[in-house]
Amino acid sequence: MPVNPMDSDVRQPPLQLSPACGGEGHRSLSRKRERVRERAGVAALLLALSLSVQAAQVAEDELESKTRDLARQLRCLVCQGENVWESNSPLAGQMRDHVRDRLKAGESPEQIKTYLESRYGDFVLMEPPKHGLNWLLWLGPFALLGVGALLLKRALGRWRKPATKAQSVAVSDEQKRKIEAELARLEDE
Repeated sequence: MPVNPMDSDVRQPPLQLSPACGGEGHRSLSRKRERVRERAGVAALLLALSLSVQAAQVAEDELESKTRDLARQLRCLVCQGENVWESNSPLAGQMRDHVRDRLKAGESPEQIKTYLESRYGDFVLMEPPKHGLNWLLWLGPFALLGVGALLLKRALGRWRKPATKAQSVAVSDEQKRKIEAELARLEDE
């Protein structure tokens, strides 16, 4: 059975006449094209802006990355247990800024570390250099661990040794009589 379009709840948009039929369809198409061009222009502008911002961020991120890597190798002189990157002390902030400024100026991380080491000594480096008496810092823990292991082995060896037979001691006749008397007294009780 055919369905009458007037009886249906579904409304269809009115038909637009093509320009060949003398309708207004060509005006709506030109407005749509104009809107599409405007949107494409806005999208292109936003894309260009985001790419320029991203390029600036990449350059900034590279500097920040180098600063972070170098600052993690330097000890905060106030906190002493933290590196300069993670410390919140004002001196650590100044050292981070100093490192960033020197990196911007074109100095290498090794030059910056050498400068800070000459100014503050080996202590400013999170990983002290392996020369001179600093070898004790590097080898000391392993030496103490070895000595502790030897002492533990020796102590465990003593605990595991079987008991040796006691050497017989000569007991005099008088001591034997006293022992027998004590045993007899204990049995009577």
